[in-house]
Amino acid sequence: MTTSAARYRVLEQIYDLLSNYLVDECPEDEHWEDFDPEIDGLRTTASDLLGAEAVSLAAAPTEPTIFSVEIEFVSGQERFASETYRIEAYDWSQAKRVAFDLASGSVYNDEQRISDFARRAIDRTLSEPAPPCDEDVQSEASTRPDLDARAAAAVSS
Repeated sequence: MTTSAARYRVLEQIYDLLSNYLVDECPEDEHWEDFDPEIDGLRTTASDLLGAEAVSLAAAPTEPTIFSVEIEFVSGQERFASETYRIEAYDWSQAKRVAFDLASGSVYNDEQRISDFARRAIDRTLSEPAPPCDEDVQSEASTRPDLDARAAAAVSS
């Protein structure tokens, strides 16, 4: 379950609990906002948050994305190592969490021996992948003889 889906479910439960309280406790001849304005205000806020979360969930991808997450191992402000993980996740926060879990087994993850130890996660996922190269499109090397000669020499050695 994604973080957004979990947040939606919690908000839904809060809304239901507050609504059920008002249904059970409020007298028939009284309005909810008059009976318990604080609870009704919380219920309204939960309803607004539910609506915003529903919009967010509708915009979320239905298929996981492959994230490239670089974990930097830092002592003080000095980076001394990094590892990159390819993580399949629905959002960046989930990918980051999984990468941190994987990095906890790294040889560089040694809080006991490294002073002022910290880790950072950096999203190295390409936002727009390079366009695919069609086979019938001429490459730059085939239109420039100087590059063709160097490429031929590199292949023969």
